[in-house]
Amino acid sequence: KETKKKKKNKVKEDADSSAASPSVAIQKADEAKSVSSHLASKRLPISIMSDLQNLHERLLPITHPTYAKLLNGIDAYKTPYGTMSALITIRGQAWINPVIPYLESFYEFEGGAMNLPPRRYRVVPGSTTGGMTRVMQALHVPQPEKFSRTSLIVATDPLSPTAELAFYLIETLADSTPAFSEIDDLPRPILGGHVNGGSVKDGGLGSIKDNGVVVSPCGRRIAWTDTDGRICAMALPDLGAYWSANATELETADPLTYTVLPQENENGEPLVGIDAELTWSPGGRYLAIEHAARNQFSIISIADLGEIGEAEEKTPSSSNDAPSSADGETTSNADWNIKLGRIVQATPDRFNSGDVFWGRTAFDMAIEDALGVPGSSKILPTATTLYYLTDRDVMLSDVSSPWGTRAPSPHFKKDKCVYALPLVIEEEDGDVGDEEDDDLNLIKKMFGGPYSGGGASELAMLRESVLEEIEAAEEEAEEAEKKEEEGQDTSVSNLLSDDNSTAATNGTLSEGDSSVAPVPSLYPTDVDISFGPKADASLSFARRAYRMSNIPKASYVTIVSQLKDDAALILMEDGENGPIVKVFSIDDFPSDGVDPMPVDIPGMEIISAGLSTSRHHLYFIYKLPGKYRTKIIGNDAGSVVSMLIKDDSFTKNIVDNVQWALSIWPSLEYQQMYADAWRLLRDYYYDAGMTDINWKEIYERYLPLVGRAAKREELDDVLRQMASELSALHVFVYGGEYNSPLHDDVSLEMANEVASLGATLRRSVEWAGYVVTSIPERDQDFALMDGKAIYSPLSEDTLRMSGQRGLEVGDVTIGVNGESVMNVPSIHMLLRGMTGKSVRLEVLRVKSGPSPLLARKRKRQLDAASDVSEAKDKSNGDDEATPEPLIAVPLSPSDAAHLRYTAWEWRTRNAVKDLSRKAGFTAGYIHLRDMSGGKAADAFVRGFYPDYDKQALIVDVRANHGGNIDSWLLDVLQRRAWMYWQGRATNITNGGLGWDEQFAFRGHVVVLIYEKTSSDGEGFSRGISELGLGKLIGTRTWGGGIWLSSDNHLIDGGIATAPEIGTYNKDFGWGLGIENMGVEPDIWVDNDPHETYGGRDAQLEKAIEVLKDWLEEEPVVLPQSPGRHRDMSLRDEAKRCSA
Repeated sequence: KETKKKKKNKVKEDADSSAASPSVAIQKADEAKSVSSHLASKRLPISIMSDLQNLHERLLPITHPTYAKLLNGIDAYKTPYGTMSALITIRGQAWINPVIPYLESFYEFEGGAMNLPPRRYRVVPGSTTGGMTRVMQALHVPQPEKFSRTSLIVATDPLSPTAELAFYLIETLADSTPAFSEIDDLPRPILGGHVNGGSVKDGGLGSIKDNGVVVSPCGRRIAWTDTDGRICAMALPDLGAYWSANATELETADPLTYTVLPQENENGEPLVGIDAELTWSPGGRYLAIEHAARNQFSIISIADLGEIGEAEEKTPSSSNDAPSSADGETTSNADWNIKLGRIVQATPDRFNSGDVFWGRTAFDMAIEDALGVPGSSKILPTATTLYYLTDRDVMLSDVSSPWGTRAPSPHFKKDKCVYALPLVIEEEDGDVGDEEDDDLNLIKKMFGGPYSGGGASELAMLRESVLEEIEAAEEEAEEAEKKEEEGQDTSVSNLLSDDNSTAATNGTLSEGDSSVAPVPSLYPTDVDISFGPKADASLSFARRAYRMSNIPKASYVTIVSQLKDDAALILMEDGENGPIVKVFSIDDFPSDGVDPMPVDIPGMEIISAGLSTSRHHLYFIYKLPGKYRTKIIGNDAGSVVSMLIKDDSFTKNIVDNVQWALSIWPSLEYQQMYADAWRLLRDYYYDAGMTDINWKEIYERYLPLVGRAAKREELDDVLRQMASELSALHVFVYGGEYNSPLHDDVSLEMANEVASLGATLRRSVEWAGYVVTSIPERDQDFALMDGKAIYSPLSEDTLRMSGQRGLEVGDVTIGVNGESVMNVPSIHMLLRGMTGKSVRLEVLRVKSGPSPLLARKRKRQLDAASDVSEAKDKSNGDDEATPEPLIAVPLSPSDAAHLRYTAWEWRTRNAVKDLSRKAGFTAGYIHLRDMSGGKAADAFVRGFYPDYDKQALIVDVRANHGGNIDSWLLDVLQRRAWMYWQGRATNITNGGLGWDEQFAFRGHVVVLIYEKTSSDGEGFSRGISELGLGKLIGTRTWGGGIWLSSDNHLIDGGIATAPEIGTYNKDFGWGLGIENMGVEPDIWVDNDPHETYGGRDAQLEKAIEVLKDWLEEEPVVLPQSPGRHRDMSLRDEAKRCSA
């Protein structure tokens, strides 16, 4: 108070002084301005750390679990100094991680500059710019060893305000500087980004599908697919010229151009890149495209993108070399540009084919040995065969007829087999070719086909003897020629004669001189594929393929690789417990034997396997107890054999992924994620025109809010507001990296999880405990419900198996593990961390009565009482419950919720049975929680087939949150009975075969819907209405009629989903009248909340009422048999016979 008073007086004195002397006031004002000016001109560099810790740098440790979760891609290459490195894309960043030759000795460094551990370093971004860009893919660009190590980086461009994707070429040598490390010195993209990015509709690059970019093994071309369905290809610049150019030339260079492939192949099959898979041939001339045909089957087409010319020998350091020009041409003599040729269909469309690998056969290798073709471990061999997986020869499942309950239907297994397509056919006799081709064709004819062993080996012996005679004759001719050359006159006068003077003077060789060997190519080469006639309707090229019959059919996922120096194939199979990698060793020609060798290490689980871009290295990602590791080996026979035999513990050639953390700056990352989400919605949304919304204006509208987002949850709020401008129901924002008080620690999560006793409890002071008010009772006919055996821990069904009795409503729990429940605010405090563990409960069996043993004990106490008054006291106390022990195992919160849901389903089904019986008809009931996968299908099967013969069926899709199996259900409900079976003792009423179509429902159908019926639940309801299968009762549904795939994830795994697939028909147009509107019921009934809480279901009651009236108008009765069978005795005909 005294201080305030002094301040008040001081203010009054200053005011009086100013009023008395204006000059004093002016002087003080000038002093204030001077001070203000001084402070403004000398702003102090003080940083105040606020409480917004979520905007500080985040260090995200790459632990073993997060390694597998955050890993986006991996590539491998050999360094100039002989070691192997892994190029890893992880959570939007690119790193170079060393490959440890021997893991046991990796951590033996103890100082003294001995045994220095290899180094791990950043590629993109720097240590202070984490989050500024998002690396989608980082791929090694294979080049001859003398050139620099370069990576193709596909990332969002920070210089583009809307996070447009761009292609960058980044050096990855040990002395390279991390890219994107300085905001003022960002690399310039060779394509896209701020240079020429944007939507495809506006002429930009658009958005590339995840892992949609592929680099050719020769490193000279790339291809990709985008969300607009395009398939694009582009030539990379000559890297020798590119890296020798100065910074100014690189900054001013025009972006490269690319080629968009046609939308159809030669045979008119569509080439849509949405789900296409691309695979380059070794030399980069051909691109194999796995894509959907018009009938939706997966087929393979091969695009000829033009032969690649060889570059002349050039010094990489030449200052005259310039980067690529706008038309993609380089200053070198190499002609790498795309020259689009034929796009030929390589497989028929009668089955699925895919998972391509360009390889060779053992037959090819035998021919090369016979010709003496030198091999090179540094250059990939020429591919002569296209291997692929196909389901063409896979038989149907073991379902052989429609007879049996649940209407068994045929279905294909996921098994596939391996096919080989020869790319070149031998020339016919009489064709003119060079001498080398003649030798090749001759040897092919001598050897026969690729499988010339077994019974055909005797023919191979005859061919070999003929070949030996030819070789002997050729050797004799060469020897004679050599002797003739040795006998020539080598005098000086002869060398200076007229015939040789020109060659001697000019220093050149004569035309026929073959003493100079051709310069070997620095890059892999491709064959000229014998495609055959154009637009060949007979598919003669595709039908050259043959099955690798000695490789058994199995559920193969992909062909991982073929070894460079061996015909062995490595395949990945989908096993029961995860992927299985098998090496199929193919015997030397002419044998056709195959020996499968699984990569099976005890205690190890393969997660995935793959091949490097250069095809020189294999990688295996695998899991050990508590650890995830990546192993990289050479793609050759020696490395694979060494792995299978000598490295049985998988501890050699392991990628270093320990003691590793990513630096992330949230303030930068929030800006990137907002722009990324906006761009992905633009490029994934089902309408490229964004339904006439000014999407750019939407970006600008919400951008200022991003700078105010202080944590990830607040960014989600901004994303929701921005995405909601689409006015589409299938837009959800979820799944980011949110701060958790438990820090994703499993032990902390367990300790804090509140277990449940699977019952509704009410705290009672009178009973000093918790009274049981309800115990959920689930369907007792099935041990498993949705794959889980969940009962209330207090129920009779659970406890009787352990020799205990269940509780009943009215019983009281007074203690948990010896502690009174009244000592804590809630009984759940005593159940924390007890999920799946036994707990001892002290209970008062007020309603269920004491156990027989306890009752007998108390009776004996009464009988043994010596005093009448004592007996009387004990008798009076007999009405009081005595605590009894009970051992129970609490449920997790999710299992407890599942139990309550299944109990509601059971009660509702019983109510339908009871109400329909009272109404005088029979009815079935099915409740579908969702339309997702096997559990939803199982719920339908479980509810439908036992009641297929009822007069009515109620399908309850209230609270259904969607999926994609509506077509299965509608298909079953559309079956119609058109004939009936009856035997001597069986008919349609006593369990006979019934009718055809099998299990067709002959009654009336009602579907219950309401405001939480969503997505495919709405699609099913609309199908019921459109197909005339039944009536809809309830309230209007949610209103989501545009489907989605949820594959446009952000850098931290979060997502702002984009509605991707529109629906329509001729009556409702876009959205089927569902989108933004919902499905209107035929009969509107809304459940009153209070009555619903009390147990009444007005919608269900209305359904029973409607069905009763419907059955009265249109009865559902079984047809009567035609009566007496026809007389087949021919008695009347016999009487009329004259014989």
